[in-house]
This record gives sequence, structure tokens and C-alpha cells, in this order.
Amino acid sequence: MKQAKWMVATLLILGVLTYLWGRAPDKLTTDTPVSGPLTEVPAPIGCQLKGEGCEIEIDGLGSFLVRMPETVVPLEKAVFRVMPQGEAAKAVGEIRVDFEMIGMDMGINAYRLDRLADGTYREEIILPVCTTDRSDWRANLSIHSTAGAYLVRLPFSVDRSR
Repeated sequence: MKQAKWMVATLLILGVLTYLWGRAPDKLTTDTPVSGPLTEVPAPIGCQLKGEGCEIEIDGLGSFLVRMPETVVPLEKAVFRVMPQGEAAKAVGEIRVDFEMIGMDMGINAYRLDRLADGTYREEIILPVCTTDRSDWRANLSIHSTAGAYLVRLPFSVDRSR
């Protein structure tokens, strides 16, 4: 009888935790900052994320230079950089990037960028191989700051495997 009570109590606790997790998983982690809704900022026209990079202008916050290496190959490390320009660096709290391929399930490819001493944010990334030989990706860049949270969707293409 005592074992049955423990079993019921354990199942009840697991059921409550499962319900809470399915209902609001972001509430169970402290890794995601609470900064309100994301304001979507349009990507600059003619943005070349690879190589020279793109300069993104966010009203009320400032400008950011976002850059990837000239060559990005699946399953190989590449460095993703965001360089706040001028006063924008003081207001930034966290920068994240989530890579996706439209219409394909490529798994979770999300990274939180580390802030370096010079104010640059960077992270080594590795993108998976698409089995259908597609190479069109989108970097969803989110910038969390004292002025709010912003989202910029930056399209780019990966190079073929060497």
C-alpha cells in the first residue's frame, strides 16, 4: 500500500511538471532574458553577410556590423561576428543568432554570442549539411538591449563541401 502511494505521488509530480513544461517552457529556464516582444527590423538591401558583412541600423539603438567568413562550409567551424558601432555597444545586453532553412527542418542551430573585451560579439558556429543540396540559409539575429529587443533576418548561402 505504501508503494502505491509513492507511485501515485511520483506520477502526479511528473504529470504536473510535464504540463508546466509543455505550457510555458521559457518560464522554466533562466537563460532567456525578459525584455518584451521582439521588434522586427528589415534586413538592409543588398546585404552580403559573408565577407564584407552588413551594416544594420536600428532606430534608437545605433548601428551594427554583422559578418561571417567569405566561405561557410557545412560541418566546418565558422565565426559569426556582430560589432556594435559607437554608442550602441553600451546598450546591448545579449545577442543571439538562430540559423534556419526555410521549409526544411535542419534541427536547432541557435547560438548565444560571447562579448569580447573590445565590445565585439562572436561565436563559432557549425551548420549541418542539407541532404537535398540546398544552400539557402537565414540567420535570425536577435539583439536584446536596454532600448528593447530586435530581430533581423539575414539571408545567405553556404558553400559546397570541400
